[in-house]
Amino acid sequence: MPSASSPVHSYKSPYLLPCRHKSVFVSKHNQSLNVTAEDIINQVKWNVESSPKYRTTNNHVILEECPFCTKPTKGKAENTFKLYIQLGGGAYFCHRCGQGGSWFDFKAKTSKDPQVVKSASQTIYSPKMHASQPLPMPSSRLQALYNSQLLDQPDNDVLRYLTETRGLTVKTLRKYGIGRAKYSFNNDGAWEPVECVTFPWIMKASDVSFQEELRGVKHPVEDPNSFLTRRIKVRALENKAWQRLDPAGGGWGFFGYHTLDGADKSQPIVVTEGEYDAMAVWQATGIPAISLPNGCRSLPVEVLPLLEDYEKIYLWMDNDGPGQEGARVFSQKIGLGRCFMVQPTLESTGCLEFADLPKDANDALLQGHDLKRIIMEAKPVPHEQVLSFSDLQDSVLHEILHPEKYEGTKLPSLPKFSAVVKGLRRGELTVVTGPTGSGKTTFLGQMSLDLAEQGVNVLWGSFEVRNTRLIHKLLQQFARQPLPRGDPSSADKLKDIAKRFGELPLHFLKFHGASELEEVLDAMEYAVYVHDCEHIVLDNLQFMISRQNLASRSGNSNFDKFDAQDIAIEKFRKFATERNVHLSLVVHPRKEDESARLGISSIYGSAKATQEADNVLILQKDNQKKYLDVRKNRFSGDLGATEIFFDRATNRYREAPTNHVVTPKITNKAPIASIEDHWDKYFSSHLTENS
Repeated sequence: MPSASSPVHSYKSPYLLPCRHKSVFVSKHNQSLNVTAEDIINQVKWNVESSPKYRTTNNHVILEECPFCTKPTKGKAENTFKLYIQLGGGAYFCHRCGQGGSWFDFKAKTSKDPQVVKSASQTIYSPKMHASQPLPMPSSRLQALYNSQLLDQPDNDVLRYLTETRGLTVKTLRKYGIGRAKYSFNNDGAWEPVECVTFPWIMKASDVSFQEELRGVKHPVEDPNSFLTRRIKVRALENKAWQRLDPAGGGWGFFGYHTLDGADKSQPIVVTEGEYDAMAVWQATGIPAISLPNGCRSLPVEVLPLLEDYEKIYLWMDNDGPGQEGARVFSQKIGLGRCFMVQPTLESTGCLEFADLPKDANDALLQGHDLKRIIMEAKPVPHEQVLSFSDLQDSVLHEILHPEKYEGTKLPSLPKFSAVVKGLRRGELTVVTGPTGSGKTTFLGQMSLDLAEQGVNVLWGSFEVRNTRLIHKLLQQFARQPLPRGDPSSADKLKDIAKRFGELPLHFLKFHGASELEEVLDAMEYAVYVHDCEHIVLDNLQFMISRQNLASRSGNSNFDKFDAQDIAIEKFRKFATERNVHLSLVVHPRKEDESARLGISSIYGSAKATQEADNVLILQKDNQKKYLDVRKNRFSGDLGATEIFFDRATNRYREAPTNHVVTPKITNKAPIASIEDHWDKYFSSHLTENS
């Protein structure tokens, strides 16, 4: 039996079998969920009948009675205080009945009203197949065929690219099972077969079986030590943006994981952002190296058990903002205590200028650097609350010299707006407002598609518009053309659009109308941990918050609507910061004259929303014209407005071809109190002159 400090979700735990429901794996090394004693006590207080007494230690909250035990305690001391709930990570285990799991599982099993929200996972739409059957896998012969097409037919463009452009040896390609195949991709409406590189995710049958058991599916195997291809990642040779996972709807794995077979778990392994980087590390150093399944954007929870037994993990992400941010986020998910961040420095590479530093491991290989030295000089992930300049020096200097790499994710469909806000960054709160009918949901839908099409995992919470209507709108925006309504002959075309839309990393909360704030936050936390969501859209605050629920939770019956809104904004601000996600929140304006231009003071409620926000965006209506108005930008301070036009056929906005961003020049002579008036006067006169 594990010790009191051991979460049952350590790899291959016998306490998970047989699984009867989907379980959420949380590493025993993970302390980053920030589960406090207060969180645990409140969960029990509000959801468990006849709340049991408890004790607290430096590491656990220990409940007197386990709500999952079927046997009565009979008042005996030896039968009580057996349920341990870990602080930080939230894993629980009862030493009497043997039940246990992650913090997400505990909250799911202690839900007060299972008819409303049984678990956070059930409040999110997921594209995965129903957990009654194993996920599909490629044919056992497919990987061997692809590998043969690459290495046994040496006169081909793929092999030349891998050896000459990427600098990889045939020995390395054979070690990792690289292949060659033709796949078709949609090119402006036509499917075009192109030459591709294939990257297999090979793993032991026992690993596949354990992943399925976490999903609640029994998956017996004849030979646990045999190797299977979990899935194949495909990338077009000419167009790197054309990628696919074969089969669709399959499971997750690491590229190169089979090369760790037999490796000493006490020795370090390297996890890279890309497949070429993993092969470069192994080829140059001999250190076992694997790559993330989907770049720096996600670390699926299904692959975490595969890393559970390794004591030292080097994370070598790309040497840019998103890569280094991904390394910090993933190190928390894997466990800060065993992770080290690899970042080439002037000292480790011998480069004279920051601009000459390799951007990734494959680049370092091609430039002839000593990869082992770069890896061995990796540093532990610094504690967020205790830092010195030496911890941040390289990152700060790199950001000063290359600010464009840290600006955030741009919106390709709205380039002028993106130029003002400098992209959307993790850890920020954006407040969006505008008059009724100004197109806030349309703008946010277009924004979320721009992000998802770049691989950003997005979570939508639509409390005013039902998900079916929202997805209908998003589908038309995604298609960039009118949908074939009422035309059965176009069913195949519509299915193709829906299939491509379904491949986007979009998730949707099931809440609608007034909802419990804590339940919404629980679902958001689940989405961030399990689906690596880094941008969350909540539309809108007034429809979501329930004054009565907040009042009952706090015990204060004197709450008014402003108090409820302020509490919600405070919690969302804290969530964005602690979970390092970008949160876009719609807040309606006050009831004002529809012809009046809106300002920051027009946002409903107290000033807390605009004070807490990093960005404030207003969709302005000026007679027949619309403007996307940036009124606050904490990152760079740039403000401005761009004229936008609505295209009814595509349900999307576009910026005026000749339009330029305008920014009011507010001099020091203007008193602060008059800035809003100054903005309005400038907006009216300047934009009218330039329209």
